[in-house]
Amino acid sequence: MTNIKKISFFLAFAIILASCDKIEPPYKQDNQQTNPETVTRKVLLEDYTGHTCVNCPLAAKSAIALQESYDGKMIMLAIHAGFFAWPQGAPFNNDYRTAAGEAWDQFFAISAEGNPNGMVNRKKTGGNYVVPPGQWGSAIAAIIEDPAALKLEIETSFNEGSRKLDITLKSTLLSVADENYKIIACIVEDSIVSAQRNNESTVGPTPTIPDYVHRHMLRENVNGIWGEDFIAAGQASASTNTKNYTLTLNGNYQAKNVSVISFVYDATTFEIIQVEEKKLKN
Repeated sequence: MTNIKKISFFLAFAIILASCDKIEPPYKQDNQQTNPETVTRKVLLEDYTGHTCVNCPLAAKSAIALQESYDGKMIMLAIHAGFFAWPQGAPFNNDYRTAAGEAWDQFFAISAEGNPNGMVNRKKTGGNYVVPPGQWGSAIAAIIEDPAALKLEIETSFNEGSRKLDITLKSTLLSVADENYKIIACIVEDSIVSAQRNNESTVGPTPTIPDYVHRHMLRENVNGIWGEDFIAAGQASASTNTKNYTLTLNGNYQAKNVSVISFVYDATTFEIIQVEEKKLKN
């Protein structure tokens, strides 16, 4: 091979090698790292409300707007408890109170400070769990980007004929458990239509909205007011825990609007570390 041919050969070979250096997606580039599944830390907003609370519709409207803005990272739970939730004469004769809602309201002193009020992940700030509606947005923003401590999954199986509902809750720790954690599972119903007191004309008629749509309403707890022990302090990262429940769904609930909300919380501080929601019917 002549010198000119040798030079031409090596030059062509170098060009071919250079053209192979760049690998276009979807192939993984050499400088990329394989990342584990990203788990989102979700936030629970509890809105303590009642059908004779005139300021509650506006608060609910703001809560729904926040939920929509966070696109699945924030879960909303409306809890009818306290004086404004008491059943009265028609059209306020419905009783939306629950044993859990009343117990939580008293323990965390929510309605004692007036309604509407709420909690954000049951995080205690300045010695108080209660967060007024005007501070919901900032309270959520302060923790929404915190890393998740665990992954929480909800699986449901519902028989429309018998109304038998099977629920499986599974957690996977993303780091060693710092504390003892408990788990709560709730039945929630959306879009319940009944009367609501109101003093904000931008939300609806005043002083009463006869066909108000109540959103994300707590209906009952599956595993008790304070739930059950679930994860022990010191439990290893990547370990899993599972709970299974079976119940008959109340015949008054519209299954198409029902979901299961479950949350894991610190057994000492009550702060929620992860929350998830699963609709019975998509």
